Amino acid sequence: MQAITLEEAIDIALKNNLRILLAEEKVKEAQHRIKGAVAEFFPSLRLNGTYTHFGEVPSISIPYIGELEMGEQDTTSFSFSLTQPVYTSGKLSLAYQQANLNYQKTEEDLSAVKKDLIFQVKESFYSVLLARENLKIAEQALNQAELHLKMVESFYQSGRASRFDLLRAKVEVANLKPNLIQARNNLNMAKERLASILSISSSSLEIEGKLKFEPLHLTLNEAIDIALNNRSDLKSVLLNMKMAMFSLKIARYRNLPVLSLTGNYEFTSPGEANTDWEKNWSISLVFSFPFFDSGRTKAIIEQEKSRLEQVKLMVNQLEDTITLEVKKAFWDMQAARETLFAQEKNVQQAEEALSIAEGRYRNGTITQIEVLDANLALTRAKLNYSKALYDYNLAKAALIKAMGKLED
Repeated sequence: MQAITLEEAIDIALKNNLRILLAEEKVKEAQHRIKGAVAEFFPSLRLNGTYTHFGEVPSISIPYIGELEMGEQDTTSFSFSLTQPVYTSGKLSLAYQQANLNYQKTEEDLSAVKKDLIFQVKESFYSVLLARENLKIAEQALNQAELHLKMVESFYQSGRASRFDLLRAKVEVANLKPNLIQARNNLNMAKERLASILSISSSSLEIEGKLKFEPLHLTLNEAIDIALNNRSDLKSVLLNMKMAMFSLKIARYRNLPVLSLTGNYEFTSPGEANTDWEKNWSISLVFSFPFFDSGRTKAIIEQEKSRLEQVKLMVNQLEDTITLEVKKAFWDMQAARETLFAQEKNVQQAEEALSIAEGRYRNGTITQIEVLDANLALTRAKLNYSKALYDYNLAKAALIKAMGKLED
């Protein structure tokens, strides 16, 4: 498999992730709900069929005339019924607007899932980059120790180094090998986590890129303003609040009158052979006014009022949570940036110190212990620098997510 970049990894995740697919299905469901709400404005046509068989045909007795049957023993009828809402006191309009708000909410929910997934991909991708860089540092440390061992062996053969120096150098090489094995294992585990998020096999997963410092220029107040305007979860809750308002209106309209137009065209057969079907039609205006329901509507109104107040409290709570989340991410990014600058300088100083120590060791002015200490200090400085670079990129990604943005 060709090595993939961060952008390509994000694209793969957005196509394959089950959470995305589930959120997309909810969007489709909301779209069809809108279509259903629109259909309520238009007429509905229904075909009804009835077959009736009487064990004994009803009859009445008339003096001097006798028994008269009321109907036929077998009757078959079919009718077409058309119903068109004429006036619903705004109920259909409110239902349509509520369906539209629900669709917008599912869109925001989908956006929130995408942003959360993008952050997860970035976190795992950066973890692979960090693990790969740590493996490289472990290999460099081992190579440096092996080169030093060769130098000590040369000095030992010429009598310039003691057997203690030789054994100490060999022990240092042996001690670094488990670190290399652990670094390889960490890289494999990081790749497994990334492959799991991308829903692909890890066997051939290779990534392209490296951790680097790219500053994000904005103030804390700007970040908070962006978050409060962009966060999909906040938009979703605000849409929930609007939907709760419409639900309250719909509850208040329950006892308002409804007027509809109904038309019927009926075919009836008396069940006798060679008898023509009887035809009949009718048009009706149906008026319904549920003016009393034993307090059911009032109870529903109070429920919807409580639900609306709950959503309003959720909005305030979420705004506070978002503000805190942005502050933490912003401060984490600032701290990581300062640490990164310090560690970058530390690596330069450690490299210079190791170079000086090796030169002095060749000249015999310092012991091997000081060279090994300098080598260990350089390894730690490189690991700390890589971790600081990882922390900065992760904090930056967290801030972008906290602001509700897809990219910086």
